[in-house]
Amino acid sequence: MFEKFQDYMYYLLYGALKKISKTKNQFYILFKVFGEVFDQTKQDIFKVREESMIISASEKMLEEHGRDRDMQKLKGEDIENYRIRLSMKNIIAERAGTNEGILLALKTLGYEKSYIEPYYIYDTERWAEFIVYLSGKNLSSISDLQIIDNEIMRVKSASSMPAYGLPKESVIKLITSCKVYNIKYNMCGTFKCGTKPYYTNQGISFKTNIELNSNKKESSQKYRMTGTFKSGEERL
Repeated sequence: MFEKFQDYMYYLLYGALKKISKTKNQFYILFKVFGEVFDQTKQDIFKVREESMIISASEKMLEEHGRDRDMQKLKGEDIENYRIRLSMKNIIAERAGTNEGILLALKTLGYEKSYIEPYYIYDTERWAEFIVYLSGKNLSSISDLQIIDNEIMRVKSASSMPAYGLPKESVIKLITSCKVYNIKYNMCGTFKCGTKPYYTNQGISFKTNIELNSNKKESSQKYRMTGTFKSGEERL
């Protein structure tokens, strides 16, 4: 109803105090001065409220939220993806050490269709490793495997080691073709020897081909044994 405080405060005055025109009314002049301060204060309060929430914070303020959560904006990460990752910080932390936590972390990086397999199904000696197959509906802006690995290392189980692969979907094509032939024959005794018959009867033939194309690519990353490297040294 009222866009400014000065109009609202003037509205609350008794009718007798509003008989003088606004240009000469000392109350209105006073409310106009106070109202500008109150209007600005209201805008500041709304701004603080917006900036205090990750969902509505500006890009600059999101960096401050990231510092509080020890989560900096990743290389190549767009601002909205960063906003989602910050908002899911607590949920991912609650599920740290589980496959669910790893998949949630991958989802915030733009790989929401990823899945995990234990490595021992391919090599029984590698029982403490797992393979992460990276996949998403759209191309993720975060393609650096080292960055992805760093995020996985934050939430994986301490006793496990990740490897990475790219899944390749299998495609089965079922192709069916159909040909119809119209063959008409004259009635018995109605054509002479050596003449061609007319086409009357129908014949149908079917042909079906099945094609199956499937391939898989895998990549792995080796880690040095505990106690063989110093703090600060890079992993192999």
